[in-house]
Amino acid sequence: MIRSTTHCWTISLTLAGVSLLTPAALRADVVKLASGGEIRGVVKSPATKPRKDQPAASDEVVVESLTGSEIAVAREDVLFITKRPRAVEEYESLARAVIDTVEGRWQLAEWCRQHGLAEQRKEQLQRILDLDPEHKPSHYGLGHRRQGNQWTTPEEADAELLAAGYVRYKGRLITTVERDLAEAGASRQREQNEWRPKIRLWLGWLNGRDPAKRADAEVKFRELRDQDAVPAIIDFLLGDANVEIRRLAVQTLAQIDGQAAIPALIRVALGDADQSLQSSAFGVLTAEQRAAAVPIIERALHDESNLIVRRAAILLGKCGVRQSIPALVDALATSHKMRVPQAPAFNVGFNRDGSAAGGNRALPPDV
Repeated sequence: MIRSTTHCWTISLTLAGVSLLTPAALRADVVKLASGGEIRGVVKSPATKPRKDQPAASDEVVVESLTGSEIAVAREDVLFITKRPRAVEEYESLARAVIDTVEGRWQLAEWCRQHGLAEQRKEQLQRILDLDPEHKPSHYGLGHRRQGNQWTTPEEADAELLAAGYVRYKGRLITTVERDLAEAGASRQREQNEWRPKIRLWLGWLNGRDPAKRADAEVKFRELRDQDAVPAIIDFLLGDANVEIRRLAVQTLAQIDGQAAIPALIRVALGDADQSLQSSAFGVLTAEQRAAAVPIIERALHDESNLIVRRAAILLGKCGVRQSIPALVDALATSHKMRVPQAPAFNVGFNRDGSAAGGNRALPPDV
């Protein structure tokens, strides 16, 4: 059973030329009836204004149609309700009335794009290609690519890559080597992140008042050998204001084999405020690690700070790598401009015997 009452009113609300719509006005639900029919509008249950003959616990589904009519349907007559944006309903109305030409379909496709209806836009672009197989805007809108004299769909391009040995990984097609590298990097990142809470905890013990925990933290740092802990040591210890904490960080990094700790140690050797710590950070590097550190130190020759440049030059000299001499020359052969203070005007005269006569000093004092 269906009853209908009509409430006719119009509210126009304009602010700076923009119409404001309520959330309900942006919906257009579909109520599918057991009889096979449909009612389109906004489902409002219970009704906004309960009728006298309506029971307290509503057995009806109330729909406000797109024209403003309020329609009540017995729940037993409703198969299902689909909630969807009002733009979908508007699209279906426009699609039924659209002129089946390239221009008409393109206008509707643009309307879909403006209203965020991707699938509906795709339908219209595909129909345009049925009418004009060489319509470039539609091809580009569908993600097609031109290959020679043919247009290739994204599915066809993916099929070619898959046939060439590419694999799908997180929504992208990449080579198996790229996939393996990505998975290894993700695994390494997880392992590095596992160290962060531990290093933070031990640092808290070092700064705490419990002597036993402080001693325990020192032991844990002395026993640390895992390269995956390097990022956490850099973040939590090397940035500490306490020079003794930074010294502990250098000692811990020195225990770690390989090259993972080299950039952090060079960072300390170049930029730490404590000179003894600078010396210690470079001193703990093995000959093999110093050789690996040369490219890092050479990059520091281009630093904006002259102090860092001079320190980098000293470290390269300690590394004893002759190949770095050209880089050293380029970095240290700098020119400087000096402003000469303006001096008062002066005159120079000479006596007959060639001696200087009186007058102001011949040159400014700073030259």
